Amino acid sequence: MTNNHAQVGVRLINSINHYGLNIERFCMTGGKSPIGYLKAYLTNLYLSSDSEKVQEAIEAGIAAATMFTPKQDITLHEKELRVAFDGDAVLFSDESEQIVKEKGLDSFFEHEKEHENKPLAQGPLKCFLESLGKLQRKFHAKDARLKCPIRTYLVTARSAASSGARALKTLRAWGLEVDEALFLAGAPKGPILNKIRPHIFFDDQMFHIENAHESGTIAAHVPYGIGQKYHKSTLKEEPKKEGPKKEEPIKEEPNKEESKKEESKKEEPKKEGSKKEEPKKEHGKK
Repeated sequence: MTNNHAQVGVRLINSINHYGLNIERFCMTGGKSPIGYLKAYLTNLYLSSDSEKVQEAIEAGIAAATMFTPKQDITLHEKELRVAFDGDAVLFSDESEQIVKEKGLDSFFEHEKEHENKPLAQGPLKCFLESLGKLQRKFHAKDARLKCPIRTYLVTARSAASSGARALKTLRAWGLEVDEALFLAGAPKGPILNKIRPHIFFDDQMFHIENAHESGTIAAHVPYGIGQKYHKSTLKEEPKKEGPKKEEPIKEEPNKEESKKEESKKEEPKKEGSKKEEPKKEHGKK
C-alpha cells in the first residue's frame, strides 16, 4: 500500500523480484491516502511509519500500528514467527485502563475482581490475533502443534494474582489463545522482550515502546485508548499553564505596604517629641 504514483510501480516490482519477496497485490494511489482500500483488500494488519495514516486506519476498524525499528542489527529466529502483544488497549479495550487513570490502582484491582468472569471488550488488534490463530490451528489439526512456525505472546503490565485471570478468561471466551502469557506487575518490558526476541511487539504506551526499542526489539505503537489522551495532557499542557503564573507581579503589593509602614514610623517620632516638650513647660511654671 503506497500513495506513490502508478509510474513508480515498475521499480517496486523490480525491487520485490530482486529480493525474492512473495508480494502479489499492489495499491498505488497517486498522492491520495490508501487507507480507504484496506478493507477492500481484506487487510489483517496495516503497518506504517506514518502515525497519521495509522490513526486513520484504526478509526476505520483496521488493525494498525506505527513502526519503530532499532538502529542496531537484530538476530531473530528464522524458522518461527514470534509476535508479542500488550493486553489493555491492544488486544482488549481500554476499559480497565480508564479506571487506572481516573481512579487509581486500588479501584482497578477491585473492579477486576468484581468483573473477573465478564470478558473485556475487544481492542484494535484482536482481529490480527484471530488471523494468527487460524493459521496456528491448521498445524494443531495435523497434530503438529510443536512444529507450528507461529508463536504468540501476551506481555502485560497486569499482575497475575490480582488482575491476570480476567485477561486469560477473556481470551478463552473469544476462543483464542496465546502460547505464552507473561504478567510483569508493572516491571519494565525490555528485559523480557530481549529474552523473547519477537519479530514485532505491539503496545499502546510510548514509554513501553521506547523501552523495547532500547533493548533492541522491533516495536509498533498502537495509538488507541485513554493512554493517548493522558500522555498528551501531562507532558504538553501543564508546562504552558505554569509559565504565566510565575510572571505575575505578585511582589508589588508587599512593597507598597512596607513603604506605608516606613512612612508611619517616620511620622511617629515627631508626635512623641512634641508630647515630651509639654512636661518641661509645666516645670518652668512651677
